[in-house]
Amino acid sequence: MGATENPIRAFCEAAIATAPEFKLGEVELEGVTYPVFENAPPTLGALYAHAAATYGDDTLIVYHDRRMSFAEADAASRQAADALQRTGVEPGDPVAIAMRNLPEWMLAYMAITRLGAVAVPMNAWWQTAELDYAFGDCGARVVFADVQRAERLVPIAGPRGLTVITADGEAAGAMTWDAFVATGDAGAEVPGAAPDDLGTIFYTSGSTGAPKGVMTTHRATIQALMEWALLTTADRTVRGVGPAEGRQLGLLMTVPLFHVTGCNAMFLLSVLGGQKMVVMHRWNVDKALELIETEHLTAFNGVPSMSFELARAAKESGRDLSSLYAVSGGGAARPSAHVPVIDEAFEHVKPSIGYGMTETSAMGTANAGQLYEAKPDSVGQACFPLVEIRIVEEDGTECAAGEAGEIWIKSITNMRGYLNQDQATAETLEAGYVKSGDVGYVDDEGFVYIVDRIKDIVIRGGENISCQEVENALYEHPEVAEAAVFGLPDEALGEKVVAVVSAGADVSGDALRGFLGERLAHFKIPAHIEVRGEPLPKTASAKIFKRALREAALEATA
Repeated sequence: MGATENPIRAFCEAAIATAPEFKLGEVELEGVTYPVFENAPPTLGALYAHAAATYGDDTLIVYHDRRMSFAEADAASRQAADALQRTGVEPGDPVAIAMRNLPEWMLAYMAITRLGAVAVPMNAWWQTAELDYAFGDCGARVVFADVQRAERLVPIAGPRGLTVITADGEAAGAMTWDAFVATGDAGAEVPGAAPDDLGTIFYTSGSTGAPKGVMTTHRATIQALMEWALLTTADRTVRGVGPAEGRQLGLLMTVPLFHVTGCNAMFLLSVLGGQKMVVMHRWNVDKALELIETEHLTAFNGVPSMSFELARAAKESGRDLSSLYAVSGGGAARPSAHVPVIDEAFEHVKPSIGYGMTETSAMGTANAGQLYEAKPDSVGQACFPLVEIRIVEEDGTECAAGEAGEIWIKSITNMRGYLNQDQATAETLEAGYVKSGDVGYVDDEGFVYIVDRIKDIVIRGGENISCQEVENALYEHPEVAEAAVFGLPDEALGEKVVAVVSAGADVSGDALRGFLGERLAHFKIPAHIEVRGEPLPKTASAKIFKRALREAALEATA
């Protein structure tokens, strides 16, 4: 293969020219013109109806001993949508989902969005205070939850006026899923949505203390699905791989549905493509290998640490994993040394990786197959044809190839803005581009490399963590005078959270970790907290010199 040859790009160009489903058009929104797949389903409700009619009795969801077909999921979500309508939920109203990966998560999402209401997935790791902030921000008054999350909602359900519907059992003050759905009629008409109506609000942590609600339309989500469908079809065709005759495409669902990767790139893409999803409630590598073998799964998608663990365990498992041909990753950096390990562990697999953001519906770049093997340090090229990447200097001028600047991403899949945060929206969106906050460069073949981060965040196993939020929680401790939180490299999770504090002599790092455990989700708690008895170093402007602290921590761990 030549240095610039890209067979996947060539296939995509041919498909756009010949396949009606990938016919390309344009749409203008707020004065900006974007390429779009003009024959895509117009809304999420239309997507579900199309999938039920096309795939019918094929399996959509497998969860332990439960199996649900496309037609069954469609009917259940129609009934739940009418039940929501009967509670007074109208198009445009926010409805929350707060639970771990369960079939009811997906059914609730389908019900909310087909009604024309706005789905608000909430992080299942959040504690009560974090959930309370999100409900106050988005205004949701109905929430689908599992029992564990319902228990966390007890202190705020009354004050917030929440109607809680539990998916996996009974909880005080809540209505069970079965009882709720029984109030609806699967044959009832619901209003639905228009393509540019709001479909979802996903929360993401940025450099400020509170998470921001990312508002995304039906059109943006659907167009992202079509882009992934084109790219995955191209990869499968170019490599000559796919499910055995008579079998479905099959995906192992490993990442949280409350992230855009899990919801969009795995769940909704499966709905679009007729793919069976085998849902894991929590990650276990041995169980993952068993499910790949017994369910004849063709694809695996998880954070890079999962794919590396899977590859290492596969060599010793003795299981028949010959059905698997795609191992994808995203949400965190994958060490380049992992690429050949994954490639060698499976008979038909070529690893791939992607780069995107909640603000872009997880759409951005992709690197796969031989191109990934040739450039394992790159997150790939802009996803053709919907995405345009620019590398921009601080003054707004575009960088030349090889020069580092901020990565800007333009696509119809980008968010409408941040909920209730006009200033943050104005700072992030410009002329159709999302300013990523990541520093990178593009080589002369269009491959993107990420080298640094502008935003004061840590990305741990796909979870964005605001350093300021953790610092604010540390400052709630009466003995903490100063706090600095930053990320250090971690082979398994990409980055780990570390803190340095100036505090009283009787305060220990373990005690502070326990203190934070009552206030923050577990993944935000620093892996290590260094306690100093003297003030932290400062810059000339009297700010804490966080870069010096991070460099010292890197040297100490080298």
